[in-house]
Amino acid sequence: MTQRAKVKSFTLSEMLVVMIITAIVVGIAFSVLSLVQKQIRTVERNFAKTTEISLFEQRLWQDFNSHNTIKAIDNKVICTSDIDTVTYSFNPEYLLRNADTIHSQLTVDKFYYLGNEVKSGFIDAVTISAQKELPNHTIFASMQYDATHYMNNNGI
Repeated sequence: MTQRAKVKSFTLSEMLVVMIITAIVVGIAFSVLSLVQKQIRTVERNFAKTTEISLFEQRLWQDFNSHNTIKAIDNKVICTSDIDTVTYSFNPEYLLRNADTIHSQLTVDKFYYLGNEVKSGFIDAVTISAQKELPNHTIFASMQYDATHYMNNNGI
């Protein structure tokens, strides 16, 4: 009788254990990847909201300080100068700046004129709540008066 040489190899049960462990590890890896992708999408949405609101705030501040007269009528703010008129219309789901749509839920809290709260008419400051978009975020824009304004208004 001839003796056969034994070939070293894994048994079927050892191979099955390795395949099961590999499948579990790959499943966990895909689950973690999915969670990371969801977090990245959430961060991207929050960044986009923050950027849009920040750009709106800068534009509002610029309009307040480049126009001579600012009036509030209902949920509208109208900024006028000799060469331009800009109208902000605040709606529950969006905001219009002339014909541009800003997809943010911003609401006007208060209008001010010379430091006093007013409901409508001439204004020189406004507070806007961005609570629905960013928690605890309020926008404040005001006109910066120079010395000529006070001289022309007899020190008022």
